[in-house]
Amino acid sequence: MPVVLARIDDRLIHGQVSVGWSRKLQPDRIVLCCDEIAADSWQSRVYATCAPPGTSVSVMDRAATVAAFNDGTSCFGPDERIILLTADPKDMADLRRRGLELSNVNVGGMHYAKGKVEILEYVWLNREDIAGLRYLLSAGTRVTAQAVPGDREIHFDDDYLDTVDGRL
Repeated sequence: MPVVLARIDDRLIHGQVSVGWSRKLQPDRIVLCCDEIAADSWQSRVYATCAPPGTSVSVMDRAATVAAFNDGTSCFGPDERIILLTADPKDMADLRRRGLELSNVNVGGMHYAKGKVEILEYVWLNREDIAGLRYLLSAGTRVTAQAVPGDREIHFDDDYLDTVDGRL
């Protein structure tokens, strides 16, 4: 089951994912990985309604997500094209730390909050975010920012993150 997009976006399933990326990548399933939402059946149902027609949605906590991808008895079909979403770098790094192979991660939308600095119009980071992104890089994951298909990719590396960290 190929992950066609692993994306960090604090809005999770919304227009850029359900229209922009889904139209380009034609996923069979969106996996929304968030412990809090997975524990709330009402929120899970609300997010599931935001997916494009014909796209399945699985709302899972981090442990279940890793198990589903790495277990030979996966609940996903073997040929399913999957978009994997987390709300922040910490959760994506935790998936990687638990053994989920992630060759590429897209940073799509991380919005203003107190203590964060703007690095792109749609990406604001704090030290916890930087630590998660650094972990992904150290694990061999390619990390880029790109809001929607067709936008220019911004490549993250340690030097780039050092510059951001120096602004905090």
